Amino acid sequence: MPGLTPEQIDELLAGPIIARLATVKPDGAPYVVPVWEYWDGEAMFIIPREKSRFVEYVENEPRVAVSCADDVDPDHPRVLIEGAAEIVEGPVKMAGRMLEIAREMVVRYSGEPGLAYLESTIDNPRYLLKVTPVRVTSWAKGWHPRYG
Repeated sequence: MPGLTPEQIDELLAGPIIARLATVKPDGAPYVVPVWEYWDGEAMFIIPREKSRFVEYVENEPRVAVSCADDVDPDHPRVLIEGAAEIVEGPVKMAGRMLEIAREMVVRYSGEPGLAYLESTIDNPRYLLKVTPVRVTSWAKGWHPRYG
């Protein structure tokens, strides 16, 4: 069960992988939500809508985990990011860096037709959320030796 190289991690996260963001609710219970993600090689960005419940959870407890997996590839590459989430901006209408990231994500996940949807909702307030990794674990192919 080899870990992925940094280049393989970048390649995996550059695809249309639906990430699972795990946060902590105020009562201590876990909360997991599927999200689109943007990885710049050092941090992960997520663009939640203004009323996304998990934003308040991040405000209360910034420790998060993000699970990303390719379930189609027979090697099943996986990346687990544990880190701290911060609200970079928002809720605001999309512009600047947030809009650049949103355009890249919508094309990657929905293709060129997704740009029309993005443009039609550009004034809807959103947040730009940044997850800075404290630990990145990756793997593909087979079982970890501890299971053997």
